[in-house]
Amino acid sequence: MPKADLHLHSNRSDGVLSPYEVVTQAAKRKLAAIALTDHDTVEGIPEALRAGEELGVRVVPGIEINTSSDNGELHILGYYIDHTDVGLINSLKELKGARMHRILAIIEKLNGLGLDITKEQVLSRAGKADTMGRPHVARVLIDKGFVSSIKEAFERYIGHGRPAYVERCKLMPREAIELIKGCGGVPVLAHPGILSSVSFIDLCIAKGIQGIEAFHSRHDENQATAFTELARRHNLIVTGGSDCHGVSKHDGDLLIGRFTVDIRAVDRLKETADRNKQELKREKHFRRGKNDGYNHKKS
Repeated sequence: MPKADLHLHSNRSDGVLSPYEVVTQAAKRKLAAIALTDHDTVEGIPEALRAGEELGVRVVPGIEINTSSDNGELHILGYYIDHTDVGLINSLKELKGARMHRILAIIEKLNGLGLDITKEQVLSRAGKADTMGRPHVARVLIDKGFVSSIKEAFERYIGHGRPAYVERCKLMPREAIELIKGCGGVPVLAHPGILSSVSFIDLCIAKGIQGIEAFHSRHDENQATAFTELARRHNLIVTGGSDCHGVSKHDGDLLIGRFTVDIRAVDRLKETADRNKQELKREKHFRRGKNDGYNHKKS
């Protein structure tokens, strides 16, 4: 059965490879499909779609939205989103601004600890990224010899509870799910096996997720089996992916294609997205009808 890796990042967020290079690596590994799911940005999707057409890889337009709930962090994946949707783009602009404020606050804390890094250095390390994140800060810390790895940067300085940690913008899971559905996409809970509380899974199910990422580079076999069964009980789509951010001297081996699902998951995501888009059209038509009726009565 043809395979799909549905969780990949490019240098438009905190990955290393360009969207074209991501698709190229997928083609080399004979993957039938991939999803580009950059953090809080859709800037890489057009390039990935063009590469997919050229290289014969089915590319699912996606996103990974970072959210917070009760001092825990949840990531919501969105598949088959309309990446040109005005509401989505405006919301992502707001998130981008919040990310920048967070990075500046982290830099200030690091400077206070005697670690001399600048905004310009982080911007340079981010390169073409549309959104900046802590991995970009971590790479500057490596460049300057303050730490030897991204893992060490998070564990010593910028991870949760560490001296230079700054809370992220408080986008709630419900808001991310509504944002994804509002542009016709399918919301899926990312890597549930690394959540700080299993109660977050129930929360996301209650708020309307339509899938769960059972297969992931940080899930063991027992977790994958448990999440697959959970999806079956709640009629959720089972997805999976490597969560690959690319390869560099600091990031280790390329993970693309090591954690996959079969192509039927992609088909099911597309069918669900089509239904979501049809539902959106019906809702808009209904609202227009109500407004027209109200305006007719007023006149």
